[in-house]
Amino acid sequence: MGLAKTLRLFHKSNPTLFEWFSSPIVYMETPFADTFRTMMGNYFSTKRSLYHYIHMAEKNRREYLNDHMVKIKKYFYVLRPVLACRWILETKTPPPMLFSELMEAELPDALREEVERLLELKQNVPEVKMIAKVDKLNTYLENSIEDIRNTLKTLNETKMADWQELNDLFLQQLQSV
Repeated sequence: MGLAKTLRLFHKSNPTLFEWFSSPIVYMETPFADTFRTMMGNYFSTKRSLYHYIHMAEKNRREYLNDHMVKIKKYFYVLRPVLACRWILETKTPPPMLFSELMEAELPDALREEVERLLELKQNVPEVKMIAKVDKLNTYLENSIEDIRNTLKTLNETKMADWQELNDLFLQQLQSV
């Protein structure tokens, strides 16, 4: 991805970009990445991020969790974005990449044992393994999606930072090449 496109996505508070720069896996550290990380808070939009994650949760729930039998990993395709939304609503910051951090901070205690069981199964059985739908978890996910949707209706757009800081970063990168 080019620098100009990266900065445009950053200005729009693209959640995927925030995830990339928050990943615990770092292939190469650069001065640009350090500067970028220090600027992230200036460009994070609660509302835009919530829309991103709730759309992901809704789409995956529709596609994967409506049958009687469900692939184990598909629960995490819905659970992670729901927990990310809860994190964003609580902290007004980008969610952590590690599922364990999201789970620890946002998963209700009443579901913890069930989700830990699913995690263990996911790690120890073939990916194609199907299990019976977990009604308790499905109910939580459906209610959470509805709650988050309702919250979004009343949430004001957060103030976006101007372009000057990004323009300066862009010019700095051009001069360093």
